[in-house]
Amino acid sequence: MLSSYAHKLRQGSTLLVSVGAMLFSLNAEAKVGVPVQVASRPSAHCQAPQWSPDGAKLAIDVYNPKVEAREVWVMDLNQRFTVTREEQVLPLGQKASRLNGGKTPPVIEFSWTPDMEMLNPPYVFSSQGMNRKNFDIYADGSWITEANTGNDGQPVFSPDSNYLAYTSQQRESGDIMIIDYTGDMVPKPLTNTPTATEYLPQWHPKEPKLLFIRSQKSRGQDIMIVDDPKSPKTSTRELTNWKADEIRPHWSPNGEYVAFYSNENSGSDKIFDLWVIKADGTGAKRLAKDVIVDDHKGPAWSGDSSVIFFVQKDYKLSNPIMWADIHGKKKGMITSETQINSDLNAYHNGDQVQLAYRSAGLKGAVKKTWQKIFVISFKMSELK
Repeated sequence: MLSSYAHKLRQGSTLLVSVGAMLFSLNAEAKVGVPVQVASRPSAHCQAPQWSPDGAKLAIDVYNPKVEAREVWVMDLNQRFTVTREEQVLPLGQKASRLNGGKTPPVIEFSWTPDMEMLNPPYVFSSQGMNRKNFDIYADGSWITEANTGNDGQPVFSPDSNYLAYTSQQRESGDIMIIDYTGDMVPKPLTNTPTATEYLPQWHPKEPKLLFIRSQKSRGQDIMIVDDPKSPKTSTRELTNWKADEIRPHWSPNGEYVAFYSNENSGSDKIFDLWVIKADGTGAKRLAKDVIVDDHKGPAWSGDSSVIFFVQKDYKLSNPIMWADIHGKKKGMITSETQINSDLNAYHNGDQVQLAYRSAGLKGAVKKTWQKIFVISFKMSELK
């Protein structure tokens, strides 16, 4: 089974999603292509798709609940979204099973390197291989955090690849750790709040600053920002300090905004709305009510930072994929052809958008037990 660490870091996920439904005022549905299924597995869920920074590859998480197996696969897709090659991600490569007593080690919390060049292969992840009791960070053919005593996960590289941030359970709760690749490369705590669990670090897309979640029993979950990782004690600030929970924050590509989910004034601690806020903490705006909370990365952005993609909780339309502009003036539907959608991840090349997401299948499909991965392509100019 997954460690208690992995369970704690999933707080605020689908367990917090509301059961109720609220209809969303729609514009006309965008004229987009038909969703293409790119991944499925028998007796397992495919989830958490992540486009590589160059858009040439798609990584997916595969979870088999019967045996509690967690895998990550990297796929090459052509222009028609046909899989031309796929490879399983494993510590120590294909010999991992043999070195781990015949068992395939679990791989979780995969993350691409920003430049696709620093590491070979160009990603980092958390695993429990080689009969390890704890989850550790693995990249470039070696264990990065093997000397640590707790579980380590959620690794992410800064945009210049100079820093690696991750969540570590050195104490009972979680802390954000950082490795400076321009310095001594020794893991150091970026946060250390005894009364809080701090997790889910995410780097600013252009600058060496990052946000994370601080969870406290007395206050719920808030979004924090560290403006200077070299001076975290003096540069850490609250982006939100609401009484409710703010979860799954995601920087806009230009770094000026943060999108997130919150149950602030939603009427229930299980109903989450889509919000956006400026990076300086001003201008918070609710863009949509009662939405599906993505399990992994949070709301997806358009390349020009003007639009946020999300899933509306609407059972009549099988939870359609939606869009809303950050000013709250325009909104509409992208597709309702698939059902039980979530985990949106966008790759953008100019006006063109490739949206990968998790779904139970095409609307009306009889077999919808196992989640699959779909891709839909459209132009931003088609969102009217």
